Amino acid sequence: MRVLLIDQGSLAIDLLAQRLEGCGFKPEVVRSLDEATQSPAAPGALAMVLDLGLEASCACAAITPLREAGLAQPLVVLSARDDWRERVAAFDAGADDFLLKPVHSEEVAARTRAAIRRSAGSPSRELVLGDLTLDMKARTARQGDRNLPLTRSEFRLLQLFLLAPGRVLTKQQITESLWPGNREVSANAVEVLIARLRQKLGTGRIITLRGQGYCLDEAMQAERLGPG
Repeated sequence: MRVLLIDQGSLAIDLLAQRLEGCGFKPEVVRSLDEATQSPAAPGALAMVLDLGLEASCACAAITPLREAGLAQPLVVLSARDDWRERVAAFDAGADDFLLKPVHSEEVAARTRAAIRRSAGSPSRELVLGDLTLDMKARTARQGDRNLPLTRSEFRLLQLFLLAPGRVLTKQQITESLWPGNREVSANAVEVLIARLRQKLGTGRIITLRGQGYCLDEAMQAERLGPG
């Protein structure tokens, strides 16, 4: 299970990543909120763990940019500041769990797994962008009133676009998100997958920006991502 581990001044982030890996996770460590929102691993992560250092800004100030960037995964916050008002603000800002440090890595792992289970068990968890809708629980896709018969790879690629509205996705970002750690993926695998998804969405829905990557058409970029 891939998780995005966001470092906000923690002194033990690498140790936490190592121990979460020992608990069955595949942690991707990022060192800032900007890096988190731009990370190619972000769309494919099942959850996020935000580790706040004592010098970091309040949890709410860190959570809001993540949610505004369209990262809708379950979020577990770790903080050493024992202030009930900050915990309330964190939940209101979009946290799914809040743990006080020091905390055992096994508990962090257990709470993260529980947050993922709660998310998967919600009645509906949809990503919506323009006329496209992905039902993350049922793993189905719709374009308007039309069902889209997508393969697993096509579904995950469309998910990347919907989780990053308005952003250009490079081949490297797509490769690292869809086939993490697989060095045997052929150079044209992304092009083939883009072509298949483009055929199902219709002409002009996926734009190729030469030397940059791919994005959804301008009309859809103007839309905002919203959880169902």
